[in-house]
Amino acid sequence: MKNTTTIINATAMIVIFIFAGIGCKSAANTNTSIANANANTNSAAQATNVSATPAVAANDAPTAAVGSLATPSDAYRTAYELRKKKDVQGLKSIMSPDIKEFLTMMGEEDKKSLDDMIKEMIDKPQADKAEVRNEMIKGDRAALEYLTETGEWSTMDFEKIGGKWMLTFPKADSPDARTNKK
Repeated sequence: MKNTTTIINATAMIVIFIFAGIGCKSAANTNTSIANANANTNSAAQATNVSATPAVAANDAPTAAVGSLATPSDAYRTAYELRKKKDVQGLKSIMSPDIKEFLTMMGEEDKKSLDDMIKEMIDKPQADKAEVRNEMIKGDRAALEYLTETGEWSTMDFEKIGGKWMLTFPKADSPDARTNKK
């Protein structure tokens, strides 16, 4: 049991760092073509971004309002905006089933729901500076590096599910963004 608790605690820290890293990216620096065209209003840029994805299903409404899941970088930006807005339901909609199952299991020990676990992660400190680099895609798996609140580069993994990039855990077949450092 102690070994299981140690593994769970270590994995929990990874998940917390993932969500802490989500707060590192701002939408303003990542959509330069729209930002340049609509420099005076971020809301216009977001509206343009939404209209650029006409095939949004009804169950994707939480993410449609803030961004796209078309690429890992887009998914990262979407997660950042959802976290900034403290949108628990939106964050759940961009998590892989593996992460949701894991967080649910972790919460059971402390009698916390999945929503409670996500709310705790939302309140963790975020980086002052927003940067992402080294996006690597290998089939339906991807990874990118993001700048953490401590100024370190860390890797975030994604999985393509139903044509959308979702936050997930690292797996053996995941590309390693760290091997492509600039």
